[in-house]
Amino acid sequence: MGFPDYKKDLANDEVDINYILDRYFHSGESHAFVGAPPGEEAKLKNEVARALYAAFQIRVHPYQLVICGSAHLGFSPVPDKFGKPFDPANTDIDLAVVSPELFDQWWTELQTSGLDEPTRTVVSRDLFFGFMNPANIRDVSSCGMKWWQVFGGIKTDRAQGVRGRLYRNFWSMQSYHRLAVVWGRQRLLSQTVGSSEQSTPLGSQ
Repeated sequence: MGFPDYKKDLANDEVDINYILDRYFHSGESHAFVGAPPGEEAKLKNEVARALYAAFQIRVHPYQLVICGSAHLGFSPVPDKFGKPFDPANTDIDLAVVSPELFDQWWTELQTSGLDEPTRTVVSRDLFFGFMNPANIRDVSSCGMKWWQVFGGIKTDRAQGVRGRLYRNFWSMQSYHRLAVVWGRQRLLSQTVGSSEQSTPLGSQ
């Protein structure tokens, strides 16, 4: 399955979003590891799990680490990069870390970190969806700095690097990925409508 199949399912509004999530996002082999030696993906997840434990003293099972985005699909599902192929030389492997214990530890620390108003607004938006984007809070808490050190130290020859986003539970991860499907469908349908309008003769409008 590739981007043409994904677009076909997106374009059919009778295809359920949950079906798309199950078929593309949360099943099958991750694109970044196609052709890799057996066990390479598991090796990476084990390395991340060990590094997180060393940094936070919280155990994360490899099953709580989910490869997302273009590294899994082979193409980007988000509207601003819709369909852009995964490029191992210039693209990171995006990893969803699903851990309520880590999430609550970080959230508790943020509540006493004295965030400025712009940062607090961004964090609040992310918390609404049940995740933390370390790129927004890497310098405002010790958890953020440790997180950045963990993923900055993970190396792989399957991509430019590895980056992690923290989700409180699998439902939150699923819900956020659902938004990527919804936004991608909206973009695709708007492009289709735009193309139809452009190809319509002026006299028939």
